[in-house]
Amino acid sequence: MSSPFPYDRLPTQDEFFGRVAEFEKLSQTVKYSNNLLIYSKRRMGKSSLIKTFFEQNSKEYLTIYVDIFDITSKEDFAHKLLKALANAGKFDLKTTIKNLTSLFKRVRVEPTIDTNTLEYSIKPIIATLSFDEMMEDFFHSLNELSKTNKIIVAIDEFQQIASITDVKLDAMMRTYIQERQNISYVFLGSKRHLLTSLFEYKSPLYELATPMLLEPLDIDAIYEYSKKHLKVSYDIVEYIYDISDGETKMIQNILHLMYLQKEKEISKNMVDDALQEIINSKDGSYKLLFDTLGNNQKIALKIVGIYKKGFFANTILQEYNIKKQTLQSSVDALFAKELIDKEDDRYFIPDRAFELWVERL
Repeated sequence: MSSPFPYDRLPTQDEFFGRVAEFEKLSQTVKYSNNLLIYSKRRMGKSSLIKTFFEQNSKEYLTIYVDIFDITSKEDFAHKLLKALANAGKFDLKTTIKNLTSLFKRVRVEPTIDTNTLEYSIKPIIATLSFDEMMEDFFHSLNELSKTNKIIVAIDEFQQIASITDVKLDAMMRTYIQERQNISYVFLGSKRHLLTSLFEYKSPLYELATPMLLEPLDIDAIYEYSKKHLKVSYDIVEYIYDISDGETKMIQNILHLMYLQKEKEISKNMVDDALQEIINSKDGSYKLLFDTLGNNQKIALKIVGIYKKGFFANTILQEYNIKKQTLQSSVDALFAKELIDKEDDRYFIPDRAFELWVERL
């Protein structure tokens, strides 16, 4: 028996709720083979949104999902594209290998098995190929497939291409994207400043995708779904939403813990206990992370966690005995380490549980 509130895995179609407007936006975009840029803070449900959309539209489109969060080179990027294409759709292994062999110019493929799940997949063999050859094979194959299929390519954590500096991936992508037919690209990312730099005016990808901010789930939608499984009032759902700062993962985590006591009427004390349980479970890893910081960065993280903005005021600088220049350089360092982020004039810690942990220091 599984909980209807998944927080450490992707939801099934039955567990997915809300996002009606976002689904409509996606539907209209891909219908005409246009492109979309979906961005938000982390843990808001971008991956769940696109994967659920893919599941529900798998008969109408050939869907290709690529997560590039951990790429460290241009070759990593190309390999992930090829692997995602090779494993797109539901397939018969023998037939797929035959089709891919005729489709790719240079890439060879072979079956492989996951030792944990015992599931078969297709592995591209690329050891002797250059980056340019891999990219050419991917986009050539994609264009060939688009002659008989409508295709959606979703690239998750797309901002990671900005970390590759020995080639202009955005300029290369522009060339291929402009030449497409029957292909929609959906770019997803959580680091808004990096994404903005990739799509801003005069950048290679400028105006090649319509931006869409993924807002927090609507409280009404959370309540309507939650009351099917819990004895919960609207005020309690609103309270959970507020303490989670709208972060989907934390909301789901709290609701899951409430589900373990589903026979009881949910109270604020129960929610507070659940929140403390979540923070306590992460205490060890957060301490290890905090200890990697220098003293000034620790102070800066505390200040950001508590004040969010306006923290260069003299009263705050005096309270923490830190100079403005030192605080600024420490904030910049935390920003570079991706431990903090910024939206307009408000700083925040992207991991809400970590933010609450810091507030308690």
